[in-house]
Amino acid sequence: MGHGKETPRQKMIGMMYLVLTALLAMNVSKDVLNAFILVDEGLTKTTHNFFQKNESLYDDFEAAYQLNKTKVQDWKTKSDEVKEKSQAIYDLMQEYKKQIVIKGEGPETEAIHEDEVHLHLVAGKDNTNVPAEVMILNKKGAELKEEMIKYKEYLFSLIEDKETNASLVKSIESSLDTEDPPPTKEGERHSWESENFEHLPLAAVITMLSKMQSDIRNSESEIVSYLLSQIDAGSFKFNKIDAVVISSSDYIFKGQEYKASVFLAAYDSTKQPTVQLENGTALEVKDGKGIYTAVGSSVGTRTWAGTIVLDGGDNNIIRREFKKEYQVAEASAVISPTKMNVFYRGVKNPVSISVSGVPKENLIADITKGSIKRGGADWEVMPASGPEGEIVTVKVSAKVDNATRFMGSMDFRVKDVPDPVAEVAGRSQGVIGIGELTRAGGVKATLKNFDFDLDFTVTEFTVSAVLSGGFTKTEISKADTYSKPQIDIISQVKTGQRVTFENIKAVGPDGKTRTLNSIVLKIN
Repeated sequence: MGHGKETPRQKMIGMMYLVLTALLAMNVSKDVLNAFILVDEGLTKTTHNFFQKNESLYDDFEAAYQLNKTKVQDWKTKSDEVKEKSQAIYDLMQEYKKQIVIKGEGPETEAIHEDEVHLHLVAGKDNTNVPAEVMILNKKGAELKEEMIKYKEYLFSLIEDKETNASLVKSIESSLDTEDPPPTKEGERHSWESENFEHLPLAAVITMLSKMQSDIRNSESEIVSYLLSQIDAGSFKFNKIDAVVISSSDYIFKGQEYKASVFLAAYDSTKQPTVQLENGTALEVKDGKGIYTAVGSSVGTRTWAGTIVLDGGDNNIIRREFKKEYQVAEASAVISPTKMNVFYRGVKNPVSISVSGVPKENLIADITKGSIKRGGADWEVMPASGPEGEIVTVKVSAKVDNATRFMGSMDFRVKDVPDPVAEVAGRSQGVIGIGELTRAGGVKATLKNFDFDLDFTVTEFTVSAVLSGGFTKTEISKADTYSKPQIDIISQVKTGQRVTFENIKAVGPDGKTRTLNSIVLKIN
């Protein structure tokens, strides 16, 4: 009958019950039955003491809850549920005791007063049929066994670390044991219900139920004490406190709100946590703080995360996940000449736009006339048609803190791409051999000293020369190559004579037709 954490009084009563049961088995006189009255009264007092102790524990829970409702709420909810379930199974046992007495003594029995059973007032203490009828035939014993198993499993579910709290588990298991007894020497098997409620006198069964009620109160006391201890089991003991300021950003723009959190961070400098990144890398720890370093090898948003683990004492492991982002931007100086901000029509003008501390993907650009769009790492501007030297404005905004903010603007002059230079064999004047002139095959247009590599196509030009006889002959080509009549002229030119290329027209990327310079070459 013994189990963990019984009081000396309870152990003594349990031993007396065993002795009395043995005496009954030996057909000892009815005087022995009266001894059960003493055992039952002793158990009732022990149960009452447990009840008082439990009420004190529940008062402690209430006091802790009033001091810190957030911290204690979950544990108090569990303790309240324990109280409810414990009382329910206690009341069930009390109901079975009353049913047995009423069955044996009648509904008007004086042995039940104020819902309590007074065993000394029961006349038929030696009746062995009534307890068996109620508990075995009416299956109340089986019902009680099922409820005790449920109650025991519920208590076990509240114990988070059963290895660390092995003694508590063992005590509850012993108090609420419902296993069938081992077979007798003759090989007979008896159920738990039969062992406790069959072939026993009424006095013994009532005393047995009183003992079970005492076990319920004892188990209730142990589990509530455990729950109360868990309130501070996960609390972290610290010896250092630092003031910490964390802001959403270490810089702001004009007109932007600055926001930061200020709080106390407590830590134990005598205990070093383990800080591990998602990739398994363990960080160096100094003064209880993990040190993270990384090289910004490329621009953009970088995310790092991991887990910090600390032994909080009492086998309580504290584990917390963390995740953080930071921005990597180019280190650059912006130099803006005030008189050379020029866009050229017909050309994709590259523009580099950046705002310190803002990722490029969060930038928005607009232009007052024309179009601007992303082109690789930078932006590209295509000006619209208009007068030479007109002014357009590029405006830049950025997405910051879930809002779009204007960051600034810059004016640019819009100009046409300059005319290319017409050349034959790389010359626009001077002397040339008749063979080289013939091999040139036509007129080319080249853009000189310009930042953009643009192609122009000659669409038309005329060739003229003073031939023998003193007359001038002129022929036209509607392409950038010599026409057959032009080739005839060139073949008749003599040394010392001049060949003139005029009315040269070319088209560039903007589709605009331009009239280029004339070319005069002397044959040597």
